[in-house]
Amino acid sequence: MTIWLLIAFSALTAFAFRALPFAFKNSTALTRTQGSFYRFISYSAQAMLGVIIYDTAFNRMDALTLIKQFQMMDAVKLFLLVGTFIAVVKTKKILPSFFASLFIYVAAFVYLST
Repeated sequence: MTIWLLIAFSALTAFAFRALPFAFKNSTALTRTQGSFYRFISYSAQAMLGVIIYDTAFNRMDALTLIKQFQMMDAVKLFLLVGTFIAVVKTKKILPSFFASLFIYVAAFVYLST
């Protein structure tokens, strides 16, 4: 498989998962929030977001490389990702949780880099 074929497949699937809700906007499949179609669309979007966050936080390292080169800052990142997730689930507020985690990250970065 060439790189261009992989890029085209990724672009098409990413677009499809973002466009499907609009195609089925008047369908009962999306009005039933406990239905399997609604959950599939929701989970696929969350999985894509998780991949983007992981790639950004750990500089696109795979899991084995991350374990081999694990540093204190990686532990802080993991702690903050899990903590932010729990805070958002508990409070249902994204921005305050994000800003609190960002403040902790910057403080840890400054402390550990000096």
